[in-house]
Amino acid sequence: MMDITHSKNTSEAHYRNIATGKTFQLGLLAAFITVCIWASWLVSVKMGVQSALTSFDLALMRYGLPALVLLPFLYQSRRRLLVVPAWTLLGIVFGAGIPFFFLSSQGMHYAPVSHAGLLLPGTFPLFVTAIAFFVFKEPLSRPRFIGLLAIMFGVLALLIISMWSLKEDVWKGDLLFLGASFFWAVYTISLRVAGLPPLAATGLLSVVSLVALFVMFVTGSVTSGIGLVSTDELIWQFAVQAILVGLFAGFSYGYSINLLGAERTAAMGALTPVLASIMAIPLLQESIGLAAALGLCFVCIGVVLASGIVKLPRKSH
Repeated sequence: MMDITHSKNTSEAHYRNIATGKTFQLGLLAAFITVCIWASWLVSVKMGVQSALTSFDLALMRYGLPALVLLPFLYQSRRRLLVVPAWTLLGIVFGAGIPFFFLSSQGMHYAPVSHAGLLLPGTFPLFVTAIAFFVFKEPLSRPRFIGLLAIMFGVLALLIISMWSLKEDVWKGDLLFLGASFFWAVYTISLRVAGLPPLAATGLLSVVSLVALFVMFVTGSVTSGIGLVSTDELIWQFAVQAILVGLFAGFSYGYSINLLGAERTAAMGALTPVLASIMAIPLLQESIGLAAALGLCFVCIGVVLASGIVKLPRKSH
């Protein structure tokens, strides 16, 4: 049985329920696994756009295999889909679908992976909290508020450092990343409110995205460069895009949201730039300075507080 903390008001929406005990720890583990996969995805997309592969090729890998594998799970949940508000289904499909993928991959053409790690998973917890607070009237506890402030401080510090040596059209990539981050926040909130099984939600997202990619290819609005890259690179990209991100992260992220809630899971996602920066050192020959390391430390502290891993002592009355 899952340990779920319910509100005293039994009519309260299901998406406000948060796991406790060992189930909460499982949610944290699922979120951390997701973060590791996201960091790998950021590095792989950057490597992909530096090759002959196009955004269409990467998106096809990302959504193609998951659409085929998860179609049975989507069919099993067809009746549940009928009772889910249409806006949440649209938020799932568009939030993590083609708009998000093309914005983030196009941003890689202008900005380095450090900017992507900073502005994609680094800022979407702030978007998620803003939507939850202003639209759904979700409460904002003191530890989470302090944690989000620490995340914001770390993100701003890293952004200022990276913008210090701004070159050419890097700002275009940053704006694209911010747009993608907002879309992902919409996806996160929609996934939480919909309450669909993680595999069914990922299947819906992947099937609709695959159909959209097919239409784009048939109409000639996209091109492919798959035939221009080596087999080793194709295997690497397919493993990350289709298997790790498309299948494993699709499940682990949805599982974590169902247990921890959208805001806590989003806060955990802010760890991604830390791991991505570490991975970029050997794979992309990027370096981390002392100031950047301090900024990443603030992000880590903010994640610990905002995700609920530890709790601040309450004020005595």
